[in-house]
Amino acid sequence: MAISHTWDINSLEYADAAGLASVVNQVNWVCFSDDGAGHTWQNFGSTRLEAPDTDTFEEYALLTKTDVLSWLGDNFRTGVEDVNEAAIQKLIDAENAAFGVGVPW
Repeated sequence: MAISHTWDINSLEYADAAGLASVVNQVNWVCFSDDGAGHTWQNFGSTRLEAPDTDTFEEYALLTKTDVLSWLGDNFRTGVEDVNEAAIQKLIDAENAAFGVGVPW
């Protein structure tokens, strides 16, 4: 079962800090996961960021979604995707479970 994951950024929180304007300090994100067979899952969250390096600081207006997603890190994104895959597997298991209500006669 191949599950696809699509990341999006809902919003960025920012403030002036350390002599820099519009420093992003929190990323509000969502990860959509889909197994292609009708099972989907969404995981929403927020990630606080460390103060930026003033030498590599990028202006807010020049940021791209790719830039911001890279700040979340591969290990973090993989962890969220694993949680989503486990949730989808639980949906599939529940769908395939044998259960019922009644009496045997």
